[in-house]
Amino acid sequence: MKKIVISISDEQYEKMDAHIKKGSALNLNNETFSGYGLILNNAEGGFSWLEVDMYTNLDLGDVNWSIEES
Repeated sequence: MKKIVISISDEQYEKMDAHIKKGSALNLNNETFSGYGLILNNAEGGFSWLEVDMYTNLDLGDVNWSIEES
């Protein structure tokens, strides 16, 4: 089995965590049970970025990622 590993900075993590908490609070207030998506984008030349999609799309910027053996 393979796994995808995405490395993010502490600042990116804090932004992602705040975005998800805000979306979760909206879910609670509106009595909905939606989730969120992580979108890993990769352009030719090795340029990669990560987005968090929950109500709005949060672009976390550049990330490093790899596919590894479990």
